[in-house]
Amino acid sequence: MELLLSLVPAIIMIVLVIITKKVIMSLSVGIIIGSLIAHGFNVLDTVSYIGTTVWEIITDFSWHMPIVGFLLLLGIITTLLTITNSTKAFADFAVSKIKNKKAAQIVAWILGIVIFIDDYFNALVIGEISKPITDRYSISRAKLSYIIDSTSAPVVILLPISTWGAYIIGTLTGVFKKVGYTATTGTGAYWRMIPMQFYAIVALIMVFIVIKFNINIGKMKTYEKKAEEGNDISCSKSAEDISHVQAVTNKGSKWALIITILSLIILILGGMLYEAKWDISQMLSVDITLPLFRGSVITTIIATIFAISTGEVSVKHLFRAAKAGISSMLPASIILITAWTLVEVIDKLNTGQYLADWIETSQMNPSLLIPIMFIIGSFIAFMTGTSWGTFGLLLPIVGKILAATDPSMMLPAMAAVLSGAILGDHCSPISDTTVLSATGAQAKLDAHFTSQLPYALIAGLISFVAFIVYGLTKNLLICYGVIIVEFVIFIYIARKLKNPINVSE
Repeated sequence: MELLLSLVPAIIMIVLVIITKKVIMSLSVGIIIGSLIAHGFNVLDTVSYIGTTVWEIITDFSWHMPIVGFLLLLGIITTLLTITNSTKAFADFAVSKIKNKKAAQIVAWILGIVIFIDDYFNALVIGEISKPITDRYSISRAKLSYIIDSTSAPVVILLPISTWGAYIIGTLTGVFKKVGYTATTGTGAYWRMIPMQFYAIVALIMVFIVIKFNINIGKMKTYEKKAEEGNDISCSKSAEDISHVQAVTNKGSKWALIITILSLIILILGGMLYEAKWDISQMLSVDITLPLFRGSVITTIIATIFAISTGEVSVKHLFRAAKAGISSMLPASIILITAWTLVEVIDKLNTGQYLADWIETSQMNPSLLIPIMFIIGSFIAFMTGTSWGTFGLLLPIVGKILAATDPSMMLPAMAAVLSGAILGDHCSPISDTTVLSATGAQAKLDAHFTSQLPYALIAGLISFVAFIVYGLTKNLLICYGVIIVEFVIFIYIARKLKNPINVSE
């Protein structure tokens, strides 16, 4: 009963997001209902708890608020580049090199793979680079946010030289030590699990196939059609506000944008190295939030210098740009704060722990445990909005179960947990990665969530079958053969079903 009750707030919130498309309202309802349940429907305690939780978030200058600050400063940087026409100059340059709509999307996909340090960093920086290009080819912001989201977490989880890699290796090391598993180290296990992380790999391939064959499923078909007609309804209001900011001068250049973005990347990486006390080996173990904020502060100054150097941007123009930039990111910042609050409420309800306890007490066949852990990992991440929290809950449980039953299945089962957490994260509207991917593309959150969901579920189904096959055969080659067959079937069906899916010939 406790488990079912703990799921109620997240379920209601998700249904409301889909039906009303009012994200902040839906999140707020979830927060109120969850808090009421957690406090036995005592209104005074509920109000006090919500107020305290929100206050703790907005006064947390070590993690939460630096991310909000980064968003607001990114809005200012974008507006400064807009008023000098630097964004347009970069778009003109990019379009001269990128000859068609498909190539524009491929560039965003490649950037997602190349910029692999951190999912937050990936989502926001790729959005800034790609928007001028995708806008020129009438690609919807929903499609761009899908590309961003499916090349952020899936990429960083596959590479040990990322913030995710450092976290997972540390978690695995602790689990192995606790259960007495000595077959490999945390680092060795991470490397060995890379080819077993089917969802991350399938999601990356899925993006390429969607671009290659122009497969637009469900809501994505509508958004793409409207974008081609010049009315991208998936574009957030904040994005429209920025797009209508008038250029003050035509003296901006593509180099202003290129140097500004490169400065941001270099400063953030330098900030991470500084936090690690100049120890490269520890660089990926540091929290990226403060480096993000500091890097964005200095980059804002650089963008301001570029604007002033044109000789036509006054102090008044700078203040207007700052105001417009902050306003453009306020909705995303509010959504992020409410999503964080809901995650705290769900944690208060012990939703993840109830699910984890159920797994630990159930008797599962080790072979079946692999696909089952993929599904359970997906569900926990979907309901709680956190993939890292899912790792922390399930990896120790999987380690404990398999150390006592079948140690040979330890790594595949853990890989299934990692893959499942990414799938659930992709499907969850309360995931910070989902919010930031929409923010990076400046797409409406509900548009991003609803349009990405079919692709994530199809990639999840392909991965689920692969995990079943691995549990039965223990052979990766057979698994990848099955994945290839599944992709061929998917493409075949997509090309045949003309009505629900738009597929280029």
